This record gives sequence, structure tokens and C-alpha cells, in this order.
Amino acid sequence: MKIKILHMQVLPLLSGVQNMMLSILDSLDKEKYEIYVACQPGGPLVNKIKEKGYNYLPLNNIRREIGFKDFLAFYEIYSYCKKYKFDIVHLHSSKLGFLGRIAAKLAGIKRIYFTSHGTPFHIYQPLLVQESYKILEKIGGYFGDKTIFVNNYDREFYLENNMLKKNKAQTIYNGVKIPEKQKIFVKKDRITIGYVGRFSPQKNIINTILAAINVCQKDEAFDFIFVGDGELYKLADKMVRGANLQDRIKLVGWKNNILDWLDKFDIFLLFSKWEGLPLSILDAMAYGLPIIASDIKGNKELVVKDCGVLIDPDDIETLVEVILNFKDRFLLLEKMGNNSRKYVAANFSFKNFIDSYHEIYELQ
Repeated sequence: MKIKILHMQVLPLLSGVQNMMLSILDSLDKEKYEIYVACQPGGPLVNKIKEKGYNYLPLNNIRREIGFKDFLAFYEIYSYCKKYKFDIVHLHSSKLGFLGRIAAKLAGIKRIYFTSHGTPFHIYQPLLVQESYKILEKIGGYFGDKTIFVNNYDREFYLENNMLKKNKAQTIYNGVKIPEKQKIFVKKDRITIGYVGRFSPQKNIINTILAAINVCQKDEAFDFIFVGDGELYKLADKMVRGANLQDRIKLVGWKNNILDWLDKFDIFLLFSKWEGLPLSILDAMAYGLPIIASDIKGNKELVVKDCGVLIDPDDIETLVEVILNFKDRFLLLEKMGNNSRKYVAANFSFKNFIDSYHEIYELQ
């Protein structure tokens, strides 16, 4: 009899978290595992699930925001677990990490895993909100068998603050395949700064756009490409058009052929306010790009000195200066890009990432 495994996501997107999940599922022996995926209906992830032949279960009531529908979402998760009697339930996102662990446990699921792609609490929230989320995380931890962290900082924080027992906490770094092709740097008149990700407050996208506008106004040698979409896309587009820089700051929307876009970049930029371990940076480093990123947990475990520059996420002025200082420095960009590729290959192996999840699933 096959092992029934359910993975649950909130959003039906194909961004970093969803692609990481698909990498795990694609690696499983289909003769051994019967695969189910649950998420909100109506997005590209749903199409991909069906295309791969996995069983899709709609989560019609789950929302990212806290609200009355959480009770309906809880019952929906509980009902699926009771009906299908999964052997393993694996949850993604903080909302599902809380609701899903409790619902799955009450439904009698024997093995419940939660991958924390970043904590629900961060320094930009009011203190009361931060402390409330910490309490909820501690409660959720009682109902799960293991919490998997994508960076070691979060794991240590949970253990030091007694939010989780040591035997329930494990770090598994996200891993990426190193593409055969890599960035070739050619000396030219212009440098292109590239971004891939959601247009959301977490990604600090408005401050990133402000920095891009400032750089373009100061020096004709720089262009920007933003790949992605989200709730702040229209505002970002309005800002770029208001500065009359749409020919130099291009907002191209969501794209699937990310390697083709990375090839257009000379530097990869991610100025987030908080992160887990961003796959967008991993992909860019694996392709051989230097990185400019915010100086926050997660990013710190990826972007070492010889691969890029880390900057305080509230310091737009320094971000602008750092970008401008790369003008005409293609030899330095090439050196940093090569270092990025080597560092990811040595420390964020796709095989280690997959093997670590397989080991957890094989636990009895």
C-alpha cells in the first residue's frame, strides 16, 4: 500500500515556497507515495499540480489574514485528514502551520511536519503582535512532530526561547541545482540590476523602487528589471511612470523562464525586510550573479562577503551608493558572481536538501 502524503500551501502561486515544495514532491518515488496537495483554488500552482498528476484538494476558506474564515478553514483541513487518512501531513506557511498541525493531530494523523519558511513575527510589528505570534507558534509546536527551519537562526531562536523542544527542531537549508549555463560578464556601457519576487511589503518593494529611481536619476549607466507581481505592483508602476523612467526601470510581471531573465542581470537585488532563506537569491547565486541584499537573517547565511553586499533594509541612501559604486567594475562583478556560484554549490546542495526530507519521511 502506498504512503499517502499531503502538502498544504495557502497561496496557489509559483513563487519560492511553492517551487521548493514541488521539488520535494517531484523527487518522491511515485510507486511508493500517493501525493496530494491542498491550497487556495484558481492559481498557477493548481495547474501545475494537475499537470504533474498529483491529487488536488481545494482550500476554499484559507486566507493569509486572521479572520472568521479560519474556523471554516480549520474544519476543512480536519475533514480532509479524516476522509483520506493521510500517513504524512506536511504544512507550509505560518497560518497553516498553526491551524493545520492542530487539525491534523485531532484527525488522528500520525506524522505531522511543518516547514517554517520564515517566522510570522518580525521587528516591524507592534510588540504585542510579535509576542502573540510567538505564543501561537509554541502552541502549534506541541501538535507537530517536527518543525523544519530553512535557516539556522530561526531554529536557535525557537530553542533559546523555549518555543520548541530540541528533538522537534531541525534545519534543512533550501537547495538548488547548479545550472550548466552561467552568467558571462561582458564590459558594456550599462549595468542592469535585477529583482525577482513578489511586490509586497515583506519584500520592501516600494523602498527598492525608490532606490532604483534615485540611481537612474543620478547616473545614466544603470537600468533595472523587476520580475514579479503582487499587491503593490500598481503603486510601483505608478511611481516609475511618475518619474518618467519606464524605459529604464522595467516591471515585466510574473515570468516562468527565470534563468533567461537572470541572464539579463549583472547584479541581483533583494532588499527585503524579513526572509526565511530566499530561493530567489539562491537561484541568482547558482547562476553566477553578485548579490546586493538586505542585512537580515536568512540573507546573512547566504550572502557572504566575497559574493555580495548586505545593507540595512531601512537605509535607502546606502543602497543607492552601493549600486552606484559598481559602475564600470565588471571584473569585480565577475569575481563576485563566480564566488556566488561556488559558495552555493558547496553549501546549498540540491541533493542534500532532497535527501534530508526523504530521511524525515522515512522515519517511523
